[in-house]
Amino acid sequence: MTRAAEPLKLDRLDHFPDKLLGAEPCDILGVFPNPTLITLAGEAGPPLWVTTLLHGNETTSFYVLRALAAKYRDRPPPRNLSVFVGNVEATAAGVRYLPGQQDFNRIWADGHSPYHRLVHDVAEIARAECPFASIDIHNNSGTNPHYGCVNALRPADLNLAAMFAPLGVYYRNPATTQSIAFSSFCPAVTVECGRSGDEAGIARAIDFVERTMRLDRFPDAPPSADTVRLYHTLGSVLIDPECDFAFGGDTMPLNLRSDLERLNFTDLPADTPWANVHHPVSPLRVVDEHGNDLTAQFFRRDGDTIRLRCPATPAMVTQDRTVIRQDCLCYLMEPL
Repeated sequence: MTRAAEPLKLDRLDHFPDKLLGAEPCDILGVFPNPTLITLAGEAGPPLWVTTLLHGNETTSFYVLRALAAKYRDRPPPRNLSVFVGNVEATAAGVRYLPGQQDFNRIWADGHSPYHRLVHDVAEIARAECPFASIDIHNNSGTNPHYGCVNALRPADLNLAAMFAPLGVYYRNPATTQSIAFSSFCPAVTVECGRSGDEAGIARAIDFVERTMRLDRFPDAPPSADTVRLYHTLGSVLIDPECDFAFGGDTMPLNLRSDLERLNFTDLPADTPWANVHHPVSPLRVVDEHGNDLTAQFFRRDGDTIRLRCPATPAMVTQDRTVIRQDCLCYLMEPL
């Protein structure tokens, strides 16, 4: 049962709870019964802001949180550190978000729900702290390389993303994410650390947070093109909620190609087949950050086959039906 109709409580701590050490994501309500903001005094300021567990089934940030707790339980971090622990109820259940909840990474813009009010308060606290940088830690539900997402093409943001991985994404859609909100007052990045439980992704995220805390300043110039390959998100690919679908085969109204997930971050030419369809109206839509329909720009129907109309690069393709229904099938990008 969720508490969507009630005001959501934000707990405030100045230390990592001892019970976090050795805990697993399913144990989180015994450590953090509510969304929590942990503020640690470090050896320098302003603070690094780290956001964790906006999606309950993306657990890399939990293990980053636990590693920080183990290292800085008895000593100060290299700089002031603020850590927001988000959807603890969904984390305990191992799902993106619970029925009746809002998606915790789609509520950082205007809105009047208890969830919107909670993160509005969090963002105002952060704004007053003038953070050195913001890192929001996520996982993909499909097979993707590690990459960093930025929402502003400033040198600091781009260098922050390049510190994490040699692959980056610039996006403005959806416009309701934590990193877009924080990019209005500090350098901000969302890091995508592969699938949940990916040990390499956990290790890279921990190292990235540590290196960012020890950084004195960001370079004045953006990183070179051979340091980070940057893509620009053009739109989200949605599936008609009334249309059933499958990956592979030819029996459903929409039959997406079985290897679609393996095409993440592959530059595809025009006319690449995307799906077979047995439906009078194409069940795939592409929308930009303003909700404008771009489907005709990117897809065309060739008999029963849906093909790309122009070159595009898919990213974050997932075969998780729940994620597809709650969010999208994938994003379409182009090199920037």
